[in-house]
Amino acid sequence: MANLNIIIIVAAFLLAIAAIYALYAIIMFQGTNKTGKDNELQLTTKNILEQVEVLYEKGEFALIQLLATKYLERVPNHPKVRYYLAQAYYNDKKYNNAIRQCLTILKKDPNNIDTKKLLGDCYIKKDMINKAIKEYEEIFDYRSKDKEVVKTLAELYNYSEQFFSAISVYNILADILDQNEEIAEVQLILAELNEKTRDYPAAFEAYITRLGIYPTDVLTNQKLADLYIKLKNYPKAVETLLYMLSFVTEPKMLHWVYENLIQIYVETEEYEKAIEYSNRLLDVQGSDKFKINNDIATFNLKLNNYDAGVTLLEELVMMSQNDYNVTVELAQAYIEHKEYQKALDKYLALLDKSTQKEAKSVRLLICELYITWAIEAAKAEDFDTSYRYLDNAAEYNTLNSEIYYNKAINKIKQKDTSAAVELLHKALEYDKQLIHHTTYLLKLSEAHHILGNFFEEKKALSDLLKLDEKHPMGLYRSGLMYAAQHDTKNAEESFKKALEYDPDLIKAKYNLALIYESNNRDKAKELYIEVLEQDPSFEEAKNALADLATSDYY
Repeated sequence: MANLNIIIIVAAFLLAIAAIYALYAIIMFQGTNKTGKDNELQLTTKNILEQVEVLYEKGEFALIQLLATKYLERVPNHPKVRYYLAQAYYNDKKYNNAIRQCLTILKKDPNNIDTKKLLGDCYIKKDMINKAIKEYEEIFDYRSKDKEVVKTLAELYNYSEQFFSAISVYNILADILDQNEEIAEVQLILAELNEKTRDYPAAFEAYITRLGIYPTDVLTNQKLADLYIKLKNYPKAVETLLYMLSFVTEPKMLHWVYENLIQIYVETEEYEKAIEYSNRLLDVQGSDKFKINNDIATFNLKLNNYDAGVTLLEELVMMSQNDYNVTVELAQAYIEHKEYQKALDKYLALLDKSTQKEAKSVRLLICELYITWAIEAAKAEDFDTSYRYLDNAAEYNTLNSEIYYNKAINKIKQKDTSAAVELLHKALEYDKQLIHHTTYLLKLSEAHHILGNFFEEKKALSDLLKLDEKHPMGLYRSGLMYAAQHDTKNAEESFKKALEYDPDLIKAKYNLALIYESNNRDKAKELYIEVLEQDPSFEEAKNALADLATSDYY
C-alpha cells in the first residue's frame, strides 16, 4: 500500500512538471509566431499567474524566472507576473535583477506597497541602508500598524546609528505588540538605545517595564544595576544587587553581584559591609580566595582594625612565600603603624627573592622607608639617628631628592642654615621632574631670609612663582619680603593674592590686617575678627584688635 502511495505521488509530480514545461513550450511557440495577435494567445494572464503561484509555492524560482521572463517579453504590462519574477530573483539571491523588476513596476505604480517592501528588502540585502530606510519610511506611512514593517524600520534606524529615530519607532512597535515576549525584547532594546542617547530616565523606565514581565531576568537586572552604578545611584544599585541574590544561583553571576556590592561599599567607604560580602564571596565556587582575603585585610586596615588586617596579611605572605604585592602591602601596614624594623625585614626578605625588575622597586621602597624613619627620629630631635637613616636611604637610591631636603630641614632646626642652603640646592638638582621644586624653593627662601640674603630670597620666591603663580605660601612669603623692605603696595598685593588662592591662610590675613591699620582701620578690624574666628588663641590678633578699639575710644 505504501509503495502504491509513493508511485501515485511521483506520477503526480511528473505530470505537474510536464504541464509546466508544456506551458513554457506554448509561450515559446507563441513568441515565434509572428502572425499571431495578443488577443489570440492560448495562454491567459490568469493561467500564467496560476502556474507561477504553484511554482513559487514549490520553490521553483529558476523555472519562474524562465517562464515569467518569456511571458513578459510578449506581455510586459502585467505587474503581478513581474512581481513574482522579482520575488523569484530575491529568493534566488539575484538582488540586482530583483531591484530592476521592482523599479519597473514602481515606475507605472509608484504606490505599490508590496513592491516597495520587496525593493526595501533587496536594498537591505545589498547593505544599501539609506535607500532601504527611504522605502520603509514610505511604507510606514501606509502600514504604521504592520508589526513587521515597524520593526524593520526601527532596526534600520538602529543599524545606521540614527538612535533617536530608532527610539521613536521602537516605542510605536511596543504599543502595537500584544505578546509579552515581544514587548520585553523591544523594551530591552529601548533601554540600551536610551542609554546611548543618555536619556537615563527613559532607560530606567524601559528596564523596569521589562522587569514587570520578567522580574527575575538576570540580564535585565544586571544592566539595570550597571546603569545605577554608572550614575552613582548606589542605594538603588545595592537594592537591585541584593534582589538578584534572591534568585541568582550560577557561580559566575554570583561573582559579578558580590564583586559589585563590594566595590560600591568600598566607594562609599562602608568597609564593614565590604568585609561582610567579601566573606560571602569566599563561599562561591571558583572564587579567588587569596585575592579576597587580601581585600579583607585591606578593608580591616581601612577600619583601623590593625591586628586583624596585619594578621591576615602575615598569613597570606607565609602562604604565598613572600608574594611581591602582598609583602609590600604588609610592609606598608607596618610603616603606617611606625613598625619600621618589621617593614624593613619584609623588604629585605623580598629583595633576596625578587626578579631584577622587582629588586629595583624594592630598593626604592627601602629608600622611602628610611626617609620616613628619619623624619620620625627628627621629630624626637634625635638628629644623629635621623642623619644615619638618611645616609642608609642614600645607599638604596642616591638620587632621591627627599634625602637632601630632610637633611636640610634638620640643619635648619639645628641652626646650621648655611649647610641647609647647600643641601637644598642639591635637592633641587636631583628633583629632575620638578615634583617637589616649589616646596624646596619655599624652604630655600626661608633659609635665605634667616641668613639675611634678601636678594637670594627674592630669587627663590621668583623661581617658585614662575612654576606656580597661584602658590599661596609663595605669595605670602613674597608679601613678608616686601613688608620687610617697606614696599607696602606690593606686600598688600601679595597677601591679597595669597588669600585669593587660600582664603584660610591665617598668617596672610593677619599680615594684611597689619597693613590696613594705617589706611583702612575698619577693614583691619574685620580681618582681625576673621582671624580670631579661625583661631581664638591667636594672641597677636587679640592684642591688635584691642589696641584699635582703645585708640578709637580716645
